[in-house]
Amino acid sequence: MKLVNLTKQPLMLYDTEGALVEVPADARHVGLAAVGEHSTVEDAKGHRFSLNVQYVREVKGVPEPEEGIVYVVPVEVAMALGGREDVAFPAEEAEVRDAEGQLRRVTHLRRIISRLVS
Repeated sequence: MKLVNLTKQPLMLYDTEGALVEVPADARHVGLAAVGEHSTVEDAKGHRFSLNVQYVREVKGVPEPEEGIVYVVPVEVAMALGGREDVAFPAEEAEVRDAEGQLRRVTHLRRIISRLVS
């Protein structure tokens, strides 16, 4: 499978052999066309918290599914796509030392596929 990084940021990933690999960002832009709304919510003790809600109208820039390709997109885009099996998102970043002792931000990829039964 080919990995295409559409997050705008390079990703540092460990391959299955344990090598640290940088996956550069593709030049294509992906994102949400959304309208936002601001409100507040409070807990049981009366503390008020800000709550921003986005109403997604459209997902822009994600290519159509193509055999053998997994697209890495921002988590918001992945969630808006509703679990497309060819889409993953970066999750669980951690700082680790590479072979030269440099601290690097390493990302793990995640995919959520909903198979809820009603």
